[in-house]
Amino acid sequence: MKIIRNTPEQLILRSVPWFMAALLSIFLLAVIGFGMQSFFEGDREGAFWGLLGIPAFLGIFLIAFIRRDEVILDRTRNLVEMHHSTFLGRKRVRHELQNLERAMVQAHYGSKGGKTHRVALVLSGGMDVGRHPVTPVYSGGRSAHRAMEAINIWLAMDVDSS
Repeated sequence: MKIIRNTPEQLILRSVPWFMAALLSIFLLAVIGFGMQSFFEGDREGAFWGLLGIPAFLGIFLIAFIRRDEVILDRTRNLVEMHHSTFLGRKRVRHELQNLERAMVQAHYGSKGGKTHRVALVLSGGMDVGRHPVTPVYSGGRSAHRAMEAINIWLAMDVDSS
């Protein structure tokens, strides 16, 4: 997750899989180019796979895996908002900021011993007590740890209420 805004009043974190989206889009264009070439050369099977079969499969991947996740912590509105956007629609979840205890990192151990992470919010009050993952997917690298640290530091800030 990337820090978009970090002020005493508001913290915004966002996760957008630009690399995966660009890679799938480039591959989709290349396959369509192959399909067009096959179509003009009279190769019906190649044209089918290049213009319909493989692009449909890649389209399903784009719909299923490309999503934008955003967390907004706002002191002025006493609000925690999580936004999730996909090609199929948007979802927004709200909690009161006073119920947010801390952020934590959840780990997932793969079958080959690999370890991936995601950040989750820990709510200690209200109707939704428990752990709430910010993203549904686990990822490698340190982004989940950086997001957790940013949230916990922001929550611990001593802010003058006047």
